Amino acid sequence: MTEVSGTNRRQILRLGLLAAGGAGLAGSGLAGCGPADKPAQAAAPTLLRVAAADATNTTGLDPRSVSAGASVIVVQHVYDSLMALEDSTFKLKLAESVEPNADATRWTIRLRSGVTFHDGRPVRAADVAYSIRTLATPPSNRASVYGEVDVANLKVVDERTVEVPLKRARADFREAVLVVFSTVFPEGTTDFSKAIGSGPYRLDASDERIVRLVANEDHWGGTPALRELEITRIADASARLAAVKDGQVDYAVGISAAGAQTERANPQVRIHRGGVANSNALSFAMNQRLAPFNDPRVRRAVRLAADRKALVENALIGLGTPGDDVVGKGLPGYAKGLAERSRDVDTARQLFRDAGVSELTLRASDLVPGFMTAAKLLSQQLQEAGVKLTVQTVPADSFYADLKALSTVPFQTFYYSNRPAQVHLSAVTNERAVFNVTGAGPDHWKRLAAAQVTVDNDKRAAAFAELQRDFYDNGGDLLWGFQESIDVSNASVKAVPVNQTVQAFGRATFG
Repeated sequence: MTEVSGTNRRQILRLGLLAAGGAGLAGSGLAGCGPADKPAQAAAPTLLRVAAADATNTTGLDPRSVSAGASVIVVQHVYDSLMALEDSTFKLKLAESVEPNADATRWTIRLRSGVTFHDGRPVRAADVAYSIRTLATPPSNRASVYGEVDVANLKVVDERTVEVPLKRARADFREAVLVVFSTVFPEGTTDFSKAIGSGPYRLDASDERIVRLVANEDHWGGTPALRELEITRIADASARLAAVKDGQVDYAVGISAAGAQTERANPQVRIHRGGVANSNALSFAMNQRLAPFNDPRVRRAVRLAADRKALVENALIGLGTPGDDVVGKGLPGYAKGLAERSRDVDTARQLFRDAGVSELTLRASDLVPGFMTAAKLLSQQLQEAGVKLTVQTVPADSFYADLKALSTVPFQTFYYSNRPAQVHLSAVTNERAVFNVTGAGPDHWKRLAAAQVTVDNDKRAAAFAELQRDFYDNGGDLLWGFQESIDVSNASVKAVPVNQTVQAFGRATFG
């Protein structure tokens, strides 16, 4: 495991200072201990201290600018969504019902009754309409999700009902829009520093690195069992692991596979594996609009040169599953018949020669642990096919600093949450998508649009299966592996439910 620098260690030792009494958790049942010396009746824990990285370098009070990691953890605990994907099922949350008209050009959202924001105001249809308008408007980084919503003509029918007109039919509005991102906040909110939501936790205190949350006793889903959460942003995976081992935090989100293997026999910590349903789809993304990847021979050559099993075994130390260039493996809707990719160095070498390619540059970052190891290994694999790969390293906390610039990079490390393919394609490859890093273009958009307007569920599923097959044959992702989420905690944290790689800490169990 990488040694933690003196500076990082000093930062770690300061993490518990924000919350009074944060360092005295040994008596709360959260301190790590082995089974032999565990007290017979440990006091129920009240505070869970969590460490996580964040690609946007924020702690997530503003739902318009969250990405992955600390910011999305904060948002999903402070705010409620209209719908969510949980346990591979689309579930209603704040919404009591979401129903289309006959041709799916207008959707009616009916809210649960009796839900209140943290300041006591009721959650109304007017708040939903305002939230949708806000999320659909730049600078929101979720604007593309709502690109088909006719925000100017949203209609508040009554206190609990809002009608959402669309610019065109979208039979997949529930799963491709509301499930992707549909947080709700009070009408008129422009300053999100107070983070007024209706979620299971409310904001207690925050600074540039740490957010302190307390349980919302009036939450419609019931009061969370865990009374307090403290989310601290720590960029380095080894530093997060060290923080758990040093007792400065209780749970670290996202550690390296190497770290997990090193600590697998340590009785003082517990490793939490998310499985394929809670994994990141890891890609070397080739932008097919930009040279040299606008040549399909080059995209095919890169795929053939890659040894996916070696990448998983080395970069993920076996804690993952090889990928075949399409998101959604192991989830409902994944296209049948996608063959396992095999390596063919000779064909790759000939394709590179035919295309006149002998050098490539990869923009790379440890966005998730193991990416830089994979990049270096890919360099060796491409060398065997006659291509020199230059790896251009970018710090993880600045990789997403300029979202628009992502679409101008020919070749880069990239990851997606492993979501059902229908959700992924609609969210990531549409005409307005910020993260369309593989350069899906007009032909794809036309076929995507046709699938999205298909009201018949079976026919829509078949259309999305064809889109996946096209990505398999012609797309820009060298999606080499599915890296299941690997977290670490002290031994007292028994289980934390994870949905789509986001932890539900209020439902943590201990013992």
